[in-house]
Amino acid sequence: MTDEIGCYGGGEGYLFKVTDASPWHVTSFYRFLSLVVTDLAELQERMKDWMTEKDVMGLVIFAEEGINGTVAGSATAIIDFKQFVVALLDEAEIRFKDSVSEFPPFRRISVDIRSEIVGLKRPDLKPDSPENSHLSPSEWHAMITSSEPKLVIDTRNRYETISGKFRGAIDPKLGSFSEWGEYLDNADLPKDQPVMIYCTGGIRCEKAILEMRARGFDEVYQLRDGILGYLEEFPHGEYEGECYVFDDRVCLGPDLLPSHNYGVCPGCGLTSGEKRQCAWCGESYFHCQDCVEKWPPVCSKTCRDRYERHGSKTK
Repeated sequence: MTDEIGCYGGGEGYLFKVTDASPWHVTSFYRFLSLVVTDLAELQERMKDWMTEKDVMGLVIFAEEGINGTVAGSATAIIDFKQFVVALLDEAEIRFKDSVSEFPPFRRISVDIRSEIVGLKRPDLKPDSPENSHLSPSEWHAMITSSEPKLVIDTRNRYETISGKFRGAIDPKLGSFSEWGEYLDNADLPKDQPVMIYCTGGIRCEKAILEMRARGFDEVYQLRDGILGYLEEFPHGEYEGECYVFDDRVCLGPDLLPSHNYGVCPGCGLTSGEKRQCAWCGESYFHCQDCVEKWPPVCSKTCRDRYERHGSKTK
C-alpha cells in the first residue's frame, strides 16, 4: 500500500510517495504570520499535549512572527498533525515538505517559544508577502540552467554545504545564519545582475532576501520550498551531492531518502563523509579531518571515557 502525503492546504505543493515499509514519516513546515505574544504559551501547551498524545516527535518553534518545525511520526499521525496545525493557527496556506526515515529521526518532543522562528537575530525583519519573489522548482531550474548571467548563493551554514550544493553556487561558509548580514557587507558582490538564493526548506531565504534588498540588491529570487522542493521535481538536476537535514538522518539523497553517506563527527559535531572504526566498541562512525589529531579514535563521549581509562579494546 502506498500513501501520498504532501502539501496540505493551498498553493501548488508537491506529493512525496512513501510506503508502509517506511515506519517514520517526516514533515517540515513554516509560516510567517502575526501571533499575539500572550497566546504563545497556550499554543505551546496545546502543541506539546497533541504531539505527546499522538507520539509525534520533533521540534516546533513559535514566535510572534509565526511557526517553524520538523516532526516525525506514523503516516496517519503526520496527516493528522498537518490538519491540527492548520486548525490551530486557522491558516490553510501552510506548506509541508515530506520525507521518510527507517528509524526515529528525533529523540524527544521540543516545543519552544523564541524571538524568531529562524535565527537571523533580526526579529524586526518579517516578509510582507508569502510569495516574496519565489521561484517554483521548475522556474528555478530554468533560470539556473540558462546562459544568462546570475549569482547563485547558498544561505546555509558551512557544515550543511559540506555534503552538497547547487552547481556553481557561492558558499559563504557561514558559521551561523546570523552572520548573513556581515557576509553581505564584506563580500563585494555585484549588484548589476540577478541573484538566486536558496536554503534547505525556504525559511532562511525569507529573511535573507530582505537583508539583500536593504543593501541595494534589487533583483533577488528565492527557491520556494528550498532544496527539498527542488529534489522532489529534479532529483538529478543541478543540485550536486546530498541535502543536510537537522535530525538524526543527517543527509538525504536525491531521492529524499536517508543516504547513510554522511554522519556527524563526535569531536566537533560537523558533517563528515569519512568513516573509521571505533577503537573501543568497534563500530563504524564518521569523523572529520580536523578532529583526527584532536579527538581520540572513538565514536562517542562514552567510548572516549572508556578508551582514555583502559586503552583500545579492538586491538
